[in-house]
Amino acid sequence: MVLPNFRKRNVTLLVLLVFFTTHRIYHRFWNPHLIVTFFDVGQGDSALIQFPYGKTLLVDGGGGWKGWDAGSKLLFPELTRLGILRLDHLVLSHPDNDHARGFLGILKLLKVEELILHGALNKVSIKQPLMSIKEEAKAKNIKQTFVSQEEVRNISGAKVLLIPLGNHSKNTNDQALVLKIEFGKCHILFTGDIEKESELELTKKITGKIHLLKVPHHGSLTSSQWSFLNHISPSWAVVSVGINNQYGHPKTEILNRYSSQGIQLFRTDFHGSVRFDFNSEGEVKCESVMGECGRARCL
Repeated sequence: MVLPNFRKRNVTLLVLLVFFTTHRIYHRFWNPHLIVTFFDVGQGDSALIQFPYGKTLLVDGGGGWKGWDAGSKLLFPELTRLGILRLDHLVLSHPDNDHARGFLGILKLLKVEELILHGALNKVSIKQPLMSIKEEAKAKNIKQTFVSQEEVRNISGAKVLLIPLGNHSKNTNDQALVLKIEFGKCHILFTGDIEKESELELTKKITGKIHLLKVPHHGSLTSSQWSFLNHISPSWAVVSVGINNQYGHPKTEILNRYSSQGIQLFRTDFHGSVRFDFNSEGEVKCESVMGECGRARCL
């Protein structure tokens, strides 16, 4: 009697294993949706784009310090939980520590096909962590692409625009590589830490409504100008900030700007990681660690 029960348990465990494996493979390689996840990396930025049918792109990697980085300690566990052991593209918006240092852990722990940087960074740099990132990528024979002018790519049916800003700016926040994604009727904009100067430059380069916005510069007073928000008119926005951060981000004045325009705002210090699931018909589903946060359409 013991042996048959043991076999039944084994069969049950095998069925469950096959089910969960198939479920993960489907969501990884057969899913026709585009999924954007804004990770909670404290006072820093990192977002994952999962394109239809398995292609992946990570925008920024969060921050860290010597001996600790968000890529190793926060992003790697989340990515492996999603079944992602390989990233097709890494895009660095700008080389400030809170966006860049986490790439060190990502480059060491995951297989990466391409590192995409602003064209201004195509020179020897003594600034950390950028120098170590470039050296690690070179050591692993990872393709490094430097974008000096607007570039358009098609990734699994999504139009991806790489927009380098502030080519002549001395402000590292304004010298940014901005990413715009168009999928079906939905448009998504990743802005790094751009400030007023680059926001103005960006409004001259993009037209039409942005449905999902990565809030520039963590909700600083130097960004999210009225003219910029009026131009792109986002429906949803996500601000990546650390709990009780020393900068007081996001600023109350900036929060009021988003609220007064009816923009639904999510913040990682409150909602945790936030995930948007887009289908090709323009339907959007939002989830955070607090549960489902809404369904809507890109209009």
